[in-house]
Amino acid sequence: MTSAVETLSGRVLPWLEPTLAQLEAARRAGTLGHAWLISGPEGVGKLNLALALARRLLDGDAAHTPLDADAALAALAARHEPMDRHPDLHWLHPEEERQTISVDQVRDVVEAFTLTALRGVAKVVLIEPAEAMTTAAANALLKTLEEPAPGGYLLLSSHQPGRLPATVRSRCQHILLRAPDPQRVAEWLKVDVAAVLDAQRAVGTAPLPIAAAMRSDVHSEFNRLEHDLTAISQDSIDPQAVAQSWAKGDTARALEWLRRRLHAELKARLAISAASTEITVPAGTALHNAWRHLPDRALLEAYDRAEKLLIQQGSGLNVELALLAMLNALVVTRGRS
Repeated sequence: MTSAVETLSGRVLPWLEPTLAQLEAARRAGTLGHAWLISGPEGVGKLNLALALARRLLDGDAAHTPLDADAALAALAARHEPMDRHPDLHWLHPEEERQTISVDQVRDVVEAFTLTALRGVAKVVLIEPAEAMTTAAANALLKTLEEPAPGGYLLLSSHQPGRLPATVRSRCQHILLRAPDPQRVAEWLKVDVAAVLDAQRAVGTAPLPIAAAMRSDVHSEFNRLEHDLTAISQDSIDPQAVAQSWAKGDTARALEWLRRRLHAELKARLAISAASTEITVPAGTALHNAWRHLPDRALLEAYDRAEKLLIQQGSGLNVELALLAMLNALVVTRGRS
């Protein structure tokens, strides 16, 4: 049975192939940099690119095959399970039940990085996600970024590179991956482009979350979240009940959904105010009529709170109380200018 690491290193998402080809050309020419920051939205394929590049650094001219959605989702779900992998690949990620990468984890891998490669070719450190490093962990990595061991490469994968210290970012070459256009995602998933556009309104433009949404009952969940938000706007449900429900369920998904809904509403309002002629806002982007009198500032504050809550999950924050405060703030400011 093929392991998750074998899948993600030996098969490549189609929209990543041009970038991988450029990196491979630099490797063959001997001009490939030693430290790379690979950033982009969650679910665009950063880890796939990092592992595919690592395989070429460790094993030389390795061929690859296309990576389909089912194999990609299964491999990503199993990627941190114990398994055999190349002895010169050092993979750092938050340990079980933790949200951060500790300074001890970084120190251990830095020490291993100074040793001779076990197979005599190269050594690769993969950090995923890089923004999970604590400040002390990031500082412990700086010397290795500045003075890498011979044949050593560092690959940092990040959804939020802005959270990394500038001292780390400045020592890396940067690859920014963007989501492919809807038509290309539709071709990859073998679905109509309309289905991709519909999913994008719920989970964003990154192809892997779109694939996951189409293979689960996520649309029913988003409908429930929409119902909760509408019920609050109509004063037909206690915000505390909604906060409890969201805290007990997939809180990250609920917050990401709310963040996207608020962003869509703000974007629609800005388009209306900027347009010189009448425009039509798609029904799927507009909040319920009862929220229409919410001032823009209240929407911006709610958006900011949702984004901060996403970042602070797992930090010891009482998520239910934070959700309740955010929802209550929307209710209190409704109708005020």
